[in-house]
Amino acid sequence: MKRYVILAICMAAVILGACAKESKLPVATGEGTLRALNAIPASPEVVFLIEERVLGSAATKTVTDTEVYDNLEYTFNFQALLAGDSATTRVASQLLKVEADKDYTFVISGALAAPDITIWEADIREWAGSETVFEARMAHTAETLGDVDIYFADAAIPPVLGSQIATLAFGEIATPVDLEAGEYVMAVTPAGDDTTILFTSDAVTISAQTQFMISVFDGDENDLTPISVRLFNLSAGGTGALVDSRFPPTMRFIHASLDLGDADIYIDDPLTVPVVTDHTFTDVTPFIDVTGGDVPVTYTAPGNTGATLLDVDEFVFAGTRTDFFVLVDADGADIHIGNLSDRRSIQTRARLSFMNAAGGRPGVDIYVVPGGEPIDEEDPLIPDYPLGFGPVQIPIFPGTYDIYVTVVDEKIVLSGPNTLDLDFGDVVETIIFENVDPTIVDFAIIPPP
Repeated sequence: MKRYVILAICMAAVILGACAKESKLPVATGEGTLRALNAIPASPEVVFLIEERVLGSAATKTVTDTEVYDNLEYTFNFQALLAGDSATTRVASQLLKVEADKDYTFVISGALAAPDITIWEADIREWAGSETVFEARMAHTAETLGDVDIYFADAAIPPVLGSQIATLAFGEIATPVDLEAGEYVMAVTPAGDDTTILFTSDAVTISAQTQFMISVFDGDENDLTPISVRLFNLSAGGTGALVDSRFPPTMRFIHASLDLGDADIYIDDPLTVPVVTDHTFTDVTPFIDVTGGDVPVTYTAPGNTGATLLDVDEFVFAGTRTDFFVLVDADGADIHIGNLSDRRSIQTRARLSFMNAAGGRPGVDIYVVPGGEPIDEEDPLIPDYPLGFGPVQIPIFPGTYDIYVTVVDEKIVLSGPNTLDLDFGDVVETIIFENVDPTIVDFAIIPPP
């Protein structure tokens, strides 16, 4: 018996050896790098896969992390959550033979349900360690723009036709160029027209021995400008926004403190002229231009600069809209909350946010139920939502909903039903105010920018 077992093992080894000699399987001889960039406006996250393995996901104007793979042939797949679906759908596939020492960016554009896939290819950059330059690749992913000229130079050098770093149509990327490390300003104009400035950035300082991809996008609800620019660091990872220097950041003020009283608001020091006068409880101001950085915000009694109600510094990022809430905390003190809301519309869902500013109680339960349905057998969507906690945003299917605010762990209704009709792409921000009647609260929609 033992001899037969040994013989079988030997024959198996011979067969396997013969198969190995005759194998036609490809053998990797190097590696390439790859990532995916989502250029579909109002898109949900698109999942990027190599065969069936998830490499990452990218929302609009973002890229997945850079991955390294052998120089073999693969099918790359793309999946997204389509309108009304609860599971992702495969929306595109792309076959690619990865070449050694090559870098690939898969650009997803067009319609979400059947996107176009464009592949940008370049050489992987190796740095010796003594270079004084960085590598830049300019790209155009703004669907609403025609052909553009892109300028990238010292701030003192205005755009002059002929000095552009690239002229691009939608979906194109320029050949990589080496530039000396230092401070640069980016300008975008229509192709052949250096007098019409579509975008001009604040100065940005770029270090040597880094590889960047810089792309033009359409602006969205989070942008102050119709054009948006993102800078992707391909060497170390990370994404940064280039801000159009012609558009200052903005701030609006939401009065949610029943005890504060009416107020004038100043954003200078010393106080000169108020930007808002007689700011009353539940008032939401329009957005006001401010200077980026630390903004001195002072609330005073109306017409009386000597009666300070609140005095704080609020840091404001360039290119952003800041909401400045004033409310009463659980200890009865007036506090402020600065918030950068995500107002980007997403075509396959609605988005609903809540802010609990109802003083006089530590928290509330929030119920969201289909219109007309009771909450008796329902669990709160947001249980024990604490007073003074920053806004909470949730994705939600379109439809008609009733919103209830109740006492924590009880079905005692403080406000509701408050009916909302939500459609695809809607972004609705709400706030819960204190009421003089301690048995109720007031539910309100914050006006969009």
